[in-house]
Amino acid sequence: MNESVTQFLAAVKANDQKRMGELWGTERGPAANSMNAGVLRQRLAVIQKYLDHTGYRIIEGPLLVPGRDDLRTFRVELQRDNCNQVLPIDVVRTHSGGWLVFDVHLESAGSPGGRCQQVGTGP
Repeated sequence: MNESVTQFLAAVKANDQKRMGELWGTERGPAANSMNAGVLRQRLAVIQKYLDHTGYRIIEGPLLVPGRDDLRTFRVELQRDNCNQVLPIDVVRTHSGGWLVFDVHLESAGSPGGRCQQVGTGP
């Protein structure tokens, strides 16, 4: 399951949407095998922009997800030019037994190309 995260983030960095689509999906399998190609391209383009990074490190994980034996969560620090951003990335066990990136929690990734939010600062 660690390899799913590392390979997915490598594909993000390389802007390799084909590989991203093979590593992102649900318990049924990769999104590349089931999603409309145009929709998949749009979603992966957004994910790539939000998760673009110069480096990363896994801070914590895999962590159990309460009530979901098929999910694990990793806390990942994305290293960017202006700052570092920590976000959860969930992986799911597929029916065939492998692991895929399931949820990249874009709401935690910060604005692409924008300034990073500093923890504890207000307007």
